[in-house]
Amino acid sequence: MNKVKQFFITLFPRLKEYFKKYFKSLNYVTWIIAILVAVGLFLSDYFTKIAAFHYLTNGDPDHLALDLSKQGTPIIPGILDMTFTQNLGAAWGSFSGQMWLLTIISSIASVMLTINLLFRFNRYNKIMMTGVVLMAPGAIGNLVDRIGCLAKAGIYKGGVIDFLHFTFWPSFPICNLADYYLSIGIVFLIIGFVIEFKKEYKALKAEEEAEKLALEQGKDVTGESQEDLLKKLQEKEKENKEEVDSENKEESGEEKQE
Repeated sequence: MNKVKQFFITLFPRLKEYFKKYFKSLNYVTWIIAILVAVGLFLSDYFTKIAAFHYLTNGDPDHLALDLSKQGTPIIPGILDMTFTQNLGAAWGSFSGQMWLLTIISSIASVMLTINLLFRFNRYNKIMMTGVVLMAPGAIGNLVDRIGCLAKAGIYKGGVIDFLHFTFWPSFPICNLADYYLSIGIVFLIIGFVIEFKKEYKALKAEEEAEKLALEQGKDVTGESQEDLLKKLQEKEKENKEEVDSENKEESGEEKQE
């Protein structure tokens, strides 16, 4: 209990110190561009869903006026078309019917990714940064959709709107931009993590090799020879022995006085 109390007492000073160092070390140009790109991606996802809904259903809020003649409208001929469908699950149609659970997951993901984008951005390499910039608007876009579905509001009455369909791959799930932002962002994040792991592994191996080479040359990592270290150890033992002898003499003198 005391540890928990101590944690919350020291939380604000630690956060204050962290933010002070973070904003001092931040590359503001890159950071602001990343935030603007993330906002732009979120807006592109939101407004393309609205545009697809109004185009393919003629704006009918009950989704009863789906214009079948517009289904399959080419976006990129032979590659991508616009096919209206609604999804009550996650990306690729998974977790269908579990909207409350998906909303909670989307909320946690949105908060964590936004925190990383705003307050931990300079801790990542460029590839991981790209992953975070893609994933944050994807997670927030899905969160907006799921809140809309739970509220049965506007264009979300029947579920999350999916409309992007690969013409050359008919069986591939129909999705929206937020799904692709998340999927591509995860790939970037994994690649960046692997690169970072390899860098740390190489640095560790180089440190081990340096220590091994130093020992082979009769020196430790501080550059001191083994003879010097042995001499220092002997001097330290001698000092400790003198201190113990001195304490014993003092105790003997006190006993004699008694």
